[in-house]
Amino acid sequence: DKMALFNINNSFFKFINKLLDVLLLNLLWILCSLPVVTIGAATCAAFSVTLKMVDDEEGYIVKPFFKYFKQNFKQGTLMWIFTAPQIYLLYLLWQLVFKSDDINAIIIIGVIFLTALSISINIYSYPLIARYENSLKKIIKNSFGISIQYFGKTIILIAVIALEFFLILWNRWTLLVGIIIGPEFVIYTISGVSKKIFLQIEKQQ
Repeated sequence: DKMALFNINNSFFKFINKLLDVLLLNLLWILCSLPVVTIGAATCAAFSVTLKMVDDEEGYIVKPFFKYFKQNFKQGTLMWIFTAPQIYLLYLLWQLVFKSDDINAIIIIGVIFLTALSISINIYSYPLIARYENSLKKIIKNSFGISIQYFGKTIILIAVIALEFFLILWNRWTLLVGIIIGPEFVIYTISGVSKKIFLQIEKQQ
């Protein structure tokens, strides 16, 4: 049907519209993350929008983004101050693992354990800040609890994110595309899994 082809509600137009939203959101995230210390607040704001976007609940992008950026600024910034040193420490530890010729297996197991622990306490923290009002201590505890309770979903999520990073770092062209859309694509992926988990938890309460 020719009319259906040009219908603004058909799947193709919905996909293009969503892709443009993701591009815009990624641009806003990059701009608001430039001071570095604001990365946490920008990430929480992006999650606030994408948690609605996964179920087609979102309307406008720019105004809500800045509203959530301001709303979650304190907790998002504190969370980032907590996350950033972990990323740097894990980067140093993995550098040690890959560059050392005769590293002890116990050290490798220890680094894997620390990486898993860091992921579990951070991966759901930012979407939790975006969706619920809670203390930072409770948010970190809840993120860890969700990672354990929904272990299968979390492992699949980590595998998908790892694949996204692998594709982004494939070559300089994919890296360029990754800069344009990558961060928001990862946030959108986490939002899709987080939203389903959050709704399950809300039904149980």
